[in-house]
Amino acid sequence: MKKIFSILSVAVLALTGCAQHSSHEVKILAHRGNASTGSEFTTDENTLDALRRAQALDFAGIEFDVHITADNQLVIHHDNKIAPGLSCQGSTFDEIRAHRLPFGHQIPTLREWLVEAKKTPHIKQLLEIKSHKAEGREAELIAMSLDIIRELDMVDQMYMLSFKTETLDEVLRQEPNMRVVYNSSSLHKSLPPAEVKARGYHAASYNVNVILNHTEWIDEFHSYGIETFLWMVNTPYLYNLAKEWGFTWATTDFYDAITAEE
Repeated sequence: MKKIFSILSVAVLALTGCAQHSSHEVKILAHRGNASTGSEFTTDENTLDALRRAQALDFAGIEFDVHITADNQLVIHHDNKIAPGLSCQGSTFDEIRAHRLPFGHQIPTLREWLVEAKKTPHIKQLLEIKSHKAEGREAELIAMSLDIIRELDMVDQMYMLSFKTETLDEVLRQEPNMRVVYNSSSLHKSLPPAEVKARGYHAASYNVNVILNHTEWIDEFHSYGIETFLWMVNTPYLYNLAKEWGFTWATTDFYDAITAEE
């Protein structure tokens, strides 16, 4: 464990010491909505309450997670498992809707979320397509999501993201105008900028540990016109680093905490 921290510390020092960019304004992405006050969670993430709180603070973007239920409804929740015997992908919508999250909120549908999100069209919405074990379910989720997005005329407000290239390729097959984000936390398997560009992806969202070991990628992404997301940015230090290095977006759970020094 000490060795891991040592390696990470060296990487951070190297990144800071060789910085070439002046500080710029980085867009803040509310991770699963804004569910925190200070450094504590004070509402349920991925709920309409968390969405509205992020809208009230005028975030540049809001990220949320979508699953397809056993009876083909689209619901917003991070993990597939909700509670013992209850899951997004294995339970029915009525079963899921009857559940209350720790702060008392219901799990929303994608339509409910997007109807609310449309009220603030300048705030981008980032829909993460959650992994599904059953073959073909992610393609169904994409098609159903796009139907609602098109119906509400929200393609220009949306991004769709995934950890899986085949899922992003399916998004672009179904809707070539959709902006897609490649998400990765893999130190050794993350796609380099040239491959992200070749696949036609619009943005790359990498865990801080990936970027600390591939600092040269930041400028290369930007030279291709590819947006960059850094996650998770939950401390003022990482927020300042994101600004210093010119990331397009900083993804955070704790907006109050990272901006306290501004």
